[in-house]
Amino acid sequence: MVKTHRWKPYQLDDMNQREMQVKNRVCAVALTDSAHNIWLQETSKGTQDWMQQHCCNWVSSSEPLDTPLDPMLPDCPRVSAGTERHELTSWMSFTSIFRFFGDVLEAKEDEEAEETSNIVTTRSSSLKNKHQDL
Repeated sequence: MVKTHRWKPYQLDDMNQREMQVKNRVCAVALTDSAHNIWLQETSKGTQDWMQQHCCNWVSSSEPLDTPLDPMLPDCPRVSAGTERHELTSWMSFTSIFRFFGDVLEAKEDEEAEETSNIVTTRSSSLKNKHQDL
């Protein structure tokens, strides 16, 4: 998981260059007042889709904390940080960011548990694994 304040355009360029590595290692990105622009950095459709599912941007707004805001770009959802002051966006949204990370981790654990429960173990494969341990 990554939390970044005012994500810079060069960081998105770096993500574009290492797209698969980032997607395999990072399960969530929390942004606060991000300055990224997917149009200027030639972001792939795959990266845009990934950002839509794994990112959230808490932005300066007079709206209450976590109020969904109109997206400016088709990448990550935007919600209010509960403050109009740029320098306070991270501070004001920390509780929501950690809840976001917790929800992502819980969903990932549920997904992994479901995948594990779908694995069928046969007696012969179970015995084979025991004998390999000896």
